[in-house]
Order: sequence, then C-alpha cells, then structure tokens
Amino acid sequence: MGKNLASKAPLAEQPQAVYWEVASRYWKDIATVNPQWAWDSYYNSLIPDETSRILVMGVTNGSFMELIKQFKPQAWVCGIDLSPGMLEMAISRGNEVICCRGDYLPFEDGSFDFVLSDYFLSVIPEEVLEGTIKEIDRVLKKGGSFVAKELRNRGHLVLWSASSLGCGILGVAGFIFSPLLAGAFFVLSGLALLSYNPFSHTMGKSARIVKFILHLTRFTLRRKKVPTLAEIRDLYFISEKYLHVFTDRELYSVFEPYSLGIKTEPALISWNFSIIGVKQ
Repeated sequence: MGKNLASKAPLAEQPQAVYWEVASRYWKDIATVNPQWAWDSYYNSLIPDETSRILVMGVTNGSFMELIKQFKPQAWVCGIDLSPGMLEMAISRGNEVICCRGDYLPFEDGSFDFVLSDYFLSVIPEEVLEGTIKEIDRVLKKGGSFVAKELRNRGHLVLWSASSLGCGILGVAGFIFSPLLAGAFFVLSGLALLSYNPFSHTMGKSARIVKFILHLTRFTLRRKKVPTLAEIRDLYFISEKYLHVFTDRELYSVFEPYSLGIKTEPALISWNFSIIGVKQ
C-alpha cells in the first residue's frame, strides 16, 4: 500500500491546491487524458530499464504512476502533488506520494535518475515555474533525464486562428440559407476568437464557457443525473483552470540558467512540446 511520505499541510491551502482539490472530486467526470496512450506513444521508450528512482511531477489519480511501476517494476516511483484529494486517489492505487510544491522538493541533491512531467509545468503558476525547474535540476543525478510534454503556443495559435476564421466564414455563408444559422456561426466565431489569448499565451475569456459546457455534459452523461447547484458551481470553478502555453523562446529561456540540456521535437506545428533534458 502506498503512503504519504511527507505532509506539508499549509501548502494545501494555496489557491492552486484549492483548484485541484475541487477537481479531484470530479476527476472521473472531467478527465480527458489517456495515461495508457501517453505511456505507449511516448514515455515508455524513454525510460531505460536500469532506471532505479523516478519522480512524477503531479500525480492526478495515480494511474500514470501505476503504469510506470507495471512496466518498470525494478524502479522506485514517487509522486508529488498539492491536492490531498489527488494524493488520496494516488495512495489508494498503492502509490507513494508527497504533498509539496514543485519549487520545494524535499529530496537530497541527485536523488533521482528520471523526472517526468505530463503538462505539470503548464498548469503551475508562473511565479513558481523557475523555482520548479531549479528543483528538478537539483534532484536529478548527473546524466539523469527530465522528460515532459508541455503546451506549445505555435499549435494553439494555428488552431485559434483557423477555428475563429472558419466559423466567421461559415457565418457569412450561412446568410444564404438562414439568418439564424449565420447568427449561430457568428456566436461560435466569437467564442473561438476569445478562447485563447495569443499575447499572454493563456486561455481566453470564453475558454471557461466552452470547458464548462463540456464538463457539464460529461458529468450529466456519466452520472446520469442533473447536477445540483453546488455541483454546477464546482464545475464552473474547474472550468477556470489556469494554463500557460509556452513559446519556443520562452521554454528554452527558462531552462537556460540550469544544467539541463533540453531538446524539443522538430515539428513546425504541434499542440505540445515533447521535451527531453539530460543533467550535464
């Protein structure tokens, strides 16, 4: 059985922890990630069989840690998170976890052969990003690897432009058939236009509305009931999730001061970065 290796209770009261604590209560209803696909398509081939100590940044419900232990049974796997709810789910699956922030890792220097981040850097507040990378660099052994997928501005920018322009064109064309149809496409075009902020590289004002509709739909279909007012408030709160979408320059600049020599995929347009860093 897993255990909570260290408790940092005051950290769980921080705003980002509050978000994930609410999200943990609805994780089965709103989660869109597929750990098995991510493992098979990317992470599995990058973790050497001889790896003995692995740190997972952000445990969610612990299913990703389960996969690592299943395919790398010789390795000790530990996860960190701020949300007691997420940590509880991970512990219930037999995982070993620590409640702490990414910019404070309670491990000695060079403790790990491998550190894994599945969109962790994209969801933590910007003010702790540099400290988190510094800590990842510190706890990795020399020659150890940091592997991650993080959100990429280039792919989001293309999708944002194409969806808002496409809906706008359909709106103009829709006048041929029906003003009502045209109006619907113009509304969709407006939602798409406001769904992403290309200047701050964060989700825009309408993104929460779109996410809320999706969360509400998934909740209703999965639980086969109409949500209560409290549940509706929670689902809307979850829809306000903070996401930072990195530009190429920004991503390299935050790693530059440290000894992690990173490389990213060469694709011209991609929704995310595939990042591999080796401790020099």
